[in-house]
Amino acid sequence: MSTAPRSRRLPTFLAGAAVAALAAAAAFPDRPAKVASIDIARAFASVDEQKSMEAAIKSVGERMTAEKDRLSRQLQDLNAELESYKPGSPPYNETLKKVEAAVGAMRAQDQFGQLKMEAERASAMRELYVHIRTAASEVAKDSGIDYVVVNDALVPVEPAGLAATQQQLNSRRFLFANAEMDITEAVIARANADFKARGGTVPMAPAAPPAGTATPAAPKP
Repeated sequence: MSTAPRSRRLPTFLAGAAVAALAAAAAFPDRPAKVASIDIARAFASVDEQKSMEAAIKSVGERMTAEKDRLSRQLQDLNAELESYKPGSPPYNETLKKVEAAVGAMRAQDQFGQLKMEAERASAMRELYVHIRTAASEVAKDSGIDYVVVNDALVPVEPAGLAATQQQLNSRRFLFANAEMDITEAVIARANADFKARGGTVPMAPAAPPAGTATPAAPKP
């Protein structure tokens, strides 16, 4: 065991720390960092996966609406049945309870539908963000890019009061980005390729009616 005084061991420790610091510095590339930007809003709106997610969310919304319509028809039938009974009679009171339960079910379904749609959209947004971020990292690695930043200078400052305007400006991080260093299109293409590789498909748009075909008139109420 060394009995050297602490004051004699300290310079050796400092020398070791200096060597480690120099080694860490030498590990960094001796070149300027290469930075690219992305229009994240355009990426979100343009990738094929977003269209697929919107179709899935629309399907969920249609199921929520169908269930609400079913409950509405049930309530209408109960109201019609209620009118056929004498107020205060046992059948009337029993049907009234059913009406009240049906009203509560409709309200609960409406609230559940709204929360369900919000949750579906939030989940889709998180998943889409992860996939766009992955595509951006793949493009960056292929192109020797060190950093990919979100170009928030593309978003206009919305007219607002003083506090809201200050909040908008305080949240900004970029004042300018060279358009030549924008890799949004490359990221969209990569994200689409990755989505296709995972077996994703883009829903087909409804076919347009042939030219000269009259659009059917909406039925009169």
